[in-house]
Amino acid sequence: MRFATLALLALAALAGCSPPAPKPSPKLAWAYPTGKPVALPAPPAGPQHVPGSPLTLDLVAIEKAGALPDWFPDEHPAPPAIVAHAAAKGPTPCGECHLIAGVGFPGAADLEGLPAAYIIEQVKEFRAGRRRSAQADRLDTLEMIKVAQQVSDADLAAAAAYYAALTRRARHRVIETDTVPATRPSYFGWLDLVANGKPEPIAGRIIEVPEDTDRLFLSDPHLTIIDYAPFGSVVRGEKLVRTGGPGGQACASCHGADLRGGDTAPPLAGRSAAYLARMLWDFKTGARTGPAAAPMATPAGKLNEAQITDIVAYLAARAP
Repeated sequence: MRFATLALLALAALAGCSPPAPKPSPKLAWAYPTGKPVALPAPPAGPQHVPGSPLTLDLVAIEKAGALPDWFPDEHPAPPAIVAHAAAKGPTPCGECHLIAGVGFPGAADLEGLPAAYIIEQVKEFRAGRRRSAQADRLDTLEMIKVAQQVSDADLAAAAAYYAALTRRARHRVIETDTVPATRPSYFGWLDLVANGKPEPIAGRIIEVPEDTDRLFLSDPHLTIIDYAPFGSVVRGEKLVRTGGPGGQACASCHGADLRGGDTAPPLAGRSAAYLARMLWDFKTGARTGPAAAPMATPAGKLNEAQITDIVAYLAARAP
């Protein structure tokens, strides 16, 4: 009995010394938006069109057929089924969140031009439980964990090869400003514009919103995403990226001199500021662990929220 009591006390002491669970910082709430549960808007009825596309599509019919809209099919090779078509009892197709063009969606990463080996590695990290979000209920991360557990290795390899073969394109435009459009957090992990809302102070945030919300929900891959950033953040971010900041490791040492990726490291230039901020905070807090995350532990671990904001503003402003 005495030994059992001592064992329980020892376990309690160890539990008391365990690190706190990862969670988002209130100062980075703009990167981890959390809104009340709502349904996604239904696709608009009738023929639809987006600028520059030769096609007119019926999104309702496409959705009923288990397919995804592909506005510019001549800009990429034929996608494998795992990217473009839903299968009964199968995982969500990659293009549902990342689009067939691979440019991503607010809340979901862009995949175009990422090394195939890196894509495969990261899906397996989700599968193994080593890649999580500091926001425990973050929907895109929970969906990726579910997909990673369902997708076959053959389908994963096909999707990775497809996205790796795509050419990266400019999708984000950084605008430094003191005031930003009024927004509210979406349940799905991005910021929604407030109709007729009054401009508000940027207050050290980055506000990432589509140039045209209607085109966003038509899955238009040519749509520009605007990243409103504080004045001076791009210049400050460039210095941190080049020197490595408090961690002392320049980003170029792994991600390439032009920040367009290395053999095993993903590109950083031209990517979503909100997405990159989440990744840095997830590394910092230990939400992302394991061998694949280890190289980022020191560089991200010593950054504060303001430095993360500056770094991602600079990276989003770079040409991909």
